Amino acid sequence: MGADAKLMKELNKRQLRRILRQCKEATKPELADRTGLSVVTINSLLEDLLKTGEVVQSGLAPSGGGRPSTRYQYRPDYRYAVLLYGHQSEGRNLMHLAVVNLMGECVWRKEEYFDEILVESFEAVLDDVIGRFPEISLLAFGLPGEVVDDVVTIHDYQALVGPEFMAHYKERYHLPVVFENDINAMTYGACREGDVEKATVAGIYLPRIYPPGAGLVIQGKIYYGTSHCAGELAGLPVPVSWDSLDYGRENDVLENLKLLTAVYGFTVAPETLIFYGDFFTGELQEQLRAYSGRLLEGKFHMDLIFAENLERDYEEGMKRLALEALWEEME
Repeated sequence: MGADAKLMKELNKRQLRRILRQCKEATKPELADRTGLSVVTINSLLEDLLKTGEVVQSGLAPSGGGRPSTRYQYRPDYRYAVLLYGHQSEGRNLMHLAVVNLMGECVWRKEEYFDEILVESFEAVLDDVIGRFPEISLLAFGLPGEVVDDVVTIHDYQALVGPEFMAHYKERYHLPVVFENDINAMTYGACREGDVEKATVAGIYLPRIYPPGAGLVIQGKIYYGTSHCAGELAGLPVPVSWDSLDYGRENDVLENLKLLTAVYGFTVAPETLIFYGDFFTGELQEQLRAYSGRLLEGKFHMDLIFAENLERDYEEGMKRLALEALWEEME
């Protein structure tokens, strides 16, 4: 019975957290009404959360003549996640570092170029930021590779392949570590508007100096495929090999992208197909949209988006993935 009571208290506490996150602040009667729990239970749970600093008193509610009620607020800075995500910028390795609180608000950020990417390359920047924010409770990497069972299996930065990378940062900082492929994170971040749980979106990233990669979100969930190999486009037969493709030759680029448009249009039928790259001229965009329309023959509309600035979707995706993992750790 004692174990059952403890479990019930934790379940009630999770529910109270969710409600406080949604409504930002509320009185005890309002929380009881929203959760269906008694005011006595709410009072006990709030007492625990106030002791840990997870919840704070935020003032008094307007009084209608009686005694004013105290309002309670979830403290977003109770925990932080640090995001470290990278991509190619003008042929160099650009890494973004961001610290976000439990409401997804960015409280600190930094950018830094790296000439070489090795397992230990990120120690200095992470030592600095974790020293600044001791409340950091999770580390999230966004990089061009895949991790299966804590082993880096595919990566543009070959020095990271193997079990050392994940183990190194878990042992160094004693924190949970999340790793996500760059285009998966971008595509996931692009789903933030509208009904995310029903979204089907494909994203293709063409970084020029590496073969392209694709991300796929089906009904709001990232699709990984067997051994996380979904979207590894390097082996897909294309008119012009990615190794020899000159992105300045628009006709060759167009033929390759027509193939990718057909593959994703017919096999996935996403609502949106996003191309991330810095070479899309207005003419190239028009030709691809016209080709997509002819290809699908009005069976459905696949919205083609061309995004030169990928950072917005990338950070949004990494932020959502990090916070989902952090809330799961807390609950």
